[in-house]
Amino acid sequence: MLPEIAQLEFHVDTQEEQVELGKSFLFIFNKDNFEKEDYAKWGFKEEEIEEKVKEGDFLLKDGRLIRVDGMEALKIWIIKVLKTEKSKYKIYDDTDYGAGLEDLMGQTLPIDFVESELKREIKSALEKHPRIKSISNLQTTRDGARVIVEFTVNLVEGNTFNQEVIF
Repeated sequence: MLPEIAQLEFHVDTQEEQVELGKSFLFIFNKDNFEKEDYAKWGFKEEEIEEKVKEGDFLLKDGRLIRVDGMEALKIWIIKVLKTEKSKYKIYDDTDYGAGLEDLMGQTLPIDFVESELKREIKSALEKHPRIKSISNLQTTRDGARVIVEFTVNLVEGNTFNQEVIF
């Protein structure tokens, strides 16, 4: 004989657990990747930007790193991933972090081939993030020695935003 089991109530959360967008610190790869409004939001006056914002360095305010989270952290993550060459740095040896873009930049290969490979590498690198469903409307343009990549990021929960990365 089995004993009677009391009726137990279980609370089951029916919402899907959301994956964090993450946290990051502001790193200035290229000043052109941010608008003046962005710098103002981080507490900088327009006249301070030229003096205090250095490309290739973390952005500091009052001697401290500026922490970002949520959507802003995701945007910084996108820039970091695309600016980090895959398999170049030992710290990323056992990961799939980065994009293989260096070999494509400045090559004398046919432009259609280079653009196609750039798009493939960018989509492959970014769609590894658990919140990114897909990348669409990817456009590349050349401006002298710079390559400007613009695209739409489509998130799993249905939100979208446009992103520009300058190489």
